Amino acid sequence: MEEESVYKVEITPEAEKHYFDVLEYFYKHHSADSADKKSEALLIKAISLKNHPQRGRIEECLTFLGKEHRFLVYKYTQNRSIKIIYFVEEETKTIYITDFFPTKMNNLKIEKRNNPLD
Repeated sequence: MEEESVYKVEITPEAEKHYFDVLEYFYKHHSADSADKKSEALLIKAISLKNHPQRGRIEECLTFLGKEHRFLVYKYTQNRSIKIIYFVEEETKTIYITDFFPTKMNNLKIEKRNNPLD
């Protein structure tokens, strides 16, 4: 049986800022216990990419960057979710998480939040 390579997961400084924005929302609108569980589950989902980095869907809004950005969805209520946006650098076996994007936001903001030239 062939062993699968494990990738390193890195959260970019911008994504870390967006993660803390999500945490602020969780703690403002949910109980502390619920917010703790949601924040932990969000990170666990992001880190789980290390085993299967290509499982996310292509993020069409970011194809112009040429890095084949992908996303996973973390659904934290019936009507609300967060997109974990990332790209894979095969040469270094590194996954770069670039955003934790609330899906209730205007999708056009994905491009602005993930474009290093802006």
